[in-house]
Amino acid sequence: MKQVASRLQLAATGAAGLCALTAVAAVAMPAFGDWSPRMDIQSLPSSSTELNSPSIDGCTSISPDGLTLAFNSFRSLNQEIWLATRPNTSVGFGDPVKLPAPVNTTAQEFCPVITRGGKLYFSSSRNGEPGDIYVSKLGPHGWSDPQRLGPNINTPGTVEEAPTFYEDDEGREVMLFSRRSPAAFTGAGGKIYQSVGGAPATLVAGGPNGVSSGGDNRPSVTHDGRTIFWDSFRTGSLGGPDIWYATRSNTSEPWGQAIQLSQLNSEANDTRPYVSWDGHTLIISAANDIWFSTRE
Repeated sequence: MKQVASRLQLAATGAAGLCALTAVAAVAMPAFGDWSPRMDIQSLPSSSTELNSPSIDGCTSISPDGLTLAFNSFRSLNQEIWLATRPNTSVGFGDPVKLPAPVNTTAQEFCPVITRGGKLYFSSSRNGEPGDIYVSKLGPHGWSDPQRLGPNINTPGTVEEAPTFYEDDEGREVMLFSRRSPAAFTGAGGKIYQSVGGAPATLVAGGPNGVSSGGDNRPSVTHDGRTIFWDSFRTGSLGGPDIWYATRSNTSEPWGQAIQLSQLNSEANDTRPYVSWDGHTLIISAANDIWFSTRE
């Protein structure tokens, strides 16, 4: 645990400088090629064989520097948040470590994401709600007591999950997340929302919601705010939820048409596609395991 915290603290220090350098309007990312066939996360060189377990592992994300994998797992018989780190992006991730209190509790903790500045956002059923979004920050003495995001994000009786962030063309931080009924574990009926600069959340316009009635959940957005990925039950899916994406030319426009990412989907549940900061890697939760795909 100390080793994991030490690596994250170093990443947070570097990320603070990165924040200062990138506190300007979003810059469009370069063009990319096609996604590779998806691969087991354990197929990376020198990877731990403990990343995927016989239990349910998923709702995974990767830190901006690419060195920390964050996911939820039932391997301890309760849904909890685990981290796995690596020394550089040329090798696989080491053995996962369960985060201690105050992040994990006897409630359900899920869908974590690490942002610049060493912040950990995640959903939790603590305090009697089925899933509100909380934030904790890594400091010299470990993770801070998680703070529940306010009513502009969390609403009673619903599950809010999978926050993702970008900076729009006006320099404002935009947070996207999904909201759904707790009745459907994988999110039938969910919708994707956005909060601009902490304002009350509103439905995202365009493809991610569009005419879909099948449920749109767990978004991830490129750091320029011009490509969004999410999972959906909408018409055309192969079985359970599938991975979809949409693009736009600038952050002032609604998202374009929803496009199914066919080469990465299967008849199993394909959920929470999480795009890396550099846009080269997509982490996928499928068939209760963690997978990934890359592009040039």
